[in-house]
Amino acid sequence: MRISSLFSGGLISNYNCSAACRHCLYRSSPRRDASYIDPEFARSLLHRARSLGCRGMHIGGGEPFLRFRELLDTVGVFRDAGMRLDYLETNASWFTDKASAIEKLSRLAAAGCDTVMVSICPFHIEFIPLYKPEGVIEACKSAGMNFFIWQEQYYRELSSLDHGRTHTREELEAAFGPDYLLRAAGRFGLTMNGRALESFKPFFRHSSAEEICAANPGACTEAGETSHFHMDLYGNYIPPGCVGFTIDHEDLGSELDPERYPLFLTMLSEGISALYEQARRDSGFIPDPEGYISKCDLCQEIRTWMSKMRFSGELGPAEFYSPAH
Repeated sequence: MRISSLFSGGLISNYNCSAACRHCLYRSSPRRDASYIDPEFARSLLHRARSLGCRGMHIGGGEPFLRFRELLDTVGVFRDAGMRLDYLETNASWFTDKASAIEKLSRLAAAGCDTVMVSICPFHIEFIPLYKPEGVIEACKSAGMNFFIWQEQYYRELSSLDHGRTHTREELEAAFGPDYLLRAAGRFGLTMNGRALESFKPFFRHSSAEEICAANPGACTEAGETSHFHMDLYGNYIPPGCVGFTIDHEDLGSELDPERYPLFLTMLSEGISALYEQARRDSGFIPDPEGYISKCDLCQEIRTWMSKMRFSGELGPAEFYSPAH
């Protein structure tokens, strides 16, 4: 089995972030490793993606603006590598004043970035007051930078709150209803993995591991998707939504070694039932008696269990499997 073609994806510049949002797939936070992608290494990742058919990628994190000099260099690499930079993600936590924001955006535009995605949602507002993304939006207008809001549906709601400070979950629920964050997660279209899974798992019906396996026979098609992949600063290819699996970018396009990627290949070819049996047989995995909300939930717990036993190098980064992050 091989990953022979790629469509559209993202470059994860860093996992370190100014926030620890409860919906984050990647468990980014201020406690994550502060490393940032090396621009020359980014070039090699972009070349690999382009060789497999990808023509456009975005830059995300973590928060890419935390190390602006490196961000500028990474943006410049896209042009050199012949890869279209679709957009640059930011939570706007870096905003202090309009003049300095315009200066940064103008430098990014000169380096080859023409669109910024500004995140505004109920999960970000617990860490970042609304005036910051609003300030970035106004700076984009002044700098001639294209922008879009992710997601604008929440901006209309959150605009009724105090723009000058953050708002707790309790304040959001008092303003919009006791199940507001759960409803917001549904409207967001969240993939329930990473911290998002931990945040919202208590609100869903649970089934036993055996019931989950019976309801999901056959191969896991999601593991083989390439429509919105990511590559990170460590050189890992991450399948869409399957956070915590890591495939070396140098192995893309070639037959994947079953000794190096036993868990991923099991999911790809046989699915969650086979992975569950493999985990019980090879590592003594014990399922949670309270059950799981989905095959992704069960898969993540199996991988967390096996990562602690250092079962396979395909599981990472290590911080993803650490509750402290």
